[in-house]
Amino acid sequence: MEAKKENRGKKFIKDFGIYSIGILGTRIITFLMIPLYTYCLDNTADYGIYDMCLQICMFLLPVSTLQMRDASFRFLIETDSEERRKTVVTIVYKILFSNLLFIVSLGITLSLFFHIHYFYYSVALLVSITLHEVIGQIIRGLKRNKVYVACNLLNALLIGSLSCLFVAVLQMGVKGVFLANIISRFVAVFVMELKVGVFCHYFHFNVRFGEISKTIFKYALPLIPTSMCWLLTTISDRFFISYFVSYEANGIYAVIIRFAMILQTLALIFYQAWQETAITQYKTSDKNSFFSKVFNYYFFALSILMVSFTFLVKMNYTWLVAPNYYSGIKYLYCLGAISILMSLSSSFFELGYQCGKDTKRAIPALFFAAVINVSLNFLITPHFGVKGVIISNFFTFLFLCIYRYFDTKRYFRISIYKSTLLLPFLLIAGAFMFTFSSSVVYDLLCLLTLVVAFLLFAPKELELYAINFIKLKLKKE
Repeated sequence: MEAKKENRGKKFIKDFGIYSIGILGTRIITFLMIPLYTYCLDNTADYGIYDMCLQICMFLLPVSTLQMRDASFRFLIETDSEERRKTVVTIVYKILFSNLLFIVSLGITLSLFFHIHYFYYSVALLVSITLHEVIGQIIRGLKRNKVYVACNLLNALLIGSLSCLFVAVLQMGVKGVFLANIISRFVAVFVMELKVGVFCHYFHFNVRFGEISKTIFKYALPLIPTSMCWLLTTISDRFFISYFVSYEANGIYAVIIRFAMILQTLALIFYQAWQETAITQYKTSDKNSFFSKVFNYYFFALSILMVSFTFLVKMNYTWLVAPNYYSGIKYLYCLGAISILMSLSSSFFELGYQCGKDTKRAIPALFFAAVINVSLNFLITPHFGVKGVIISNFFTFLFLCIYRYFDTKRYFRISIYKSTLLLPFLLIAGAFMFTFSSSVVYDLLCLLTLVVAFLLFAPKELELYAINFIKLKLKKE
């Protein structure tokens, strides 16, 4: 039994390491694109328009995928039967391609009656993201994590290279940004197929929709409104800023939020590694203590990472972006705090619904969160501008986090350590330091003070693990 417990920990760390390579590499390249886009797109409104199109694509992604990305992974990861894998993949592919054919046809029809900026680019971007997301999750479900990570890295490298070519060299502007993202994803999908041969080996025309298809639909369909409510909650801020403030303000906000999204890198790595471990460990007798330990470690890691990252970005922001975008830095720390709440509610608590195959229970919380977010944005944003959007998001995700903490007790019970309860107070102290700091030296002193404070309140088991790890390394040397 102890060996199994140790193995699950090692497997989680191994998966975390594999996903870290791909996701960190992807985020670093994304991070490097920010100076390129801000310097080459002098007009902040141009970047704001692209960001709006991208957010619309992300909002429509649950409809274009019919949430087959989550369903394919969930039903493939738990089986070793080759026949069942073929059945799942075939059903997912038939549903996916039929839906994409309908979306493209609808898009062409709409274009005959309405003129929308970058419409064809947006449709092509939606199709490329859909294929990339679903086929990527199928590969994860087939336990080919290294291929999945490698293709994500390839996608990011291509986006970076093609962006330099289209935007910086050929000076194609926003169209170049679209083309770089579209072409890169299609190439990544092609390479996935070459490496794994999902279509060649697992797709069979003679597989019929049977009982398993009903089970897949029962799991996936509730995720569509769930994901759309989630996306409405996370991306509605761009629409409110564009409408109540300006496209220029949205461009500035879109850049600073890209930095906040880099903070979510840890959450994404954690989610993909934890998803496999949580599902396989869900039925073990000690799941509550195991899940509690992971939660407390995760909250600590998110907190210290957020504080370190925000202060480091602030100290270097003037050379990271063009002068037109400088004013966005004042929003970064608050966006970082919102990222923590988002990460806890989505990458940890949400897995309770997936573990229990009870995805429909996720709908009420996200529905209420979406209503709260939209209502607060309508009330606050016209008076406070971008700050109003940030306030709305903070209270929305605070509600969602608290709601899911209690709602997921039916699946697992989380015990919060005493040291973890002190983390919010350190984060609040960091907010004051970030807001009122006036020089790089002062920022550096604040950062060092906060990091030391966080380390003093680190979970004891984590401290012992770190000390033993360092001792082991020193002995080897």
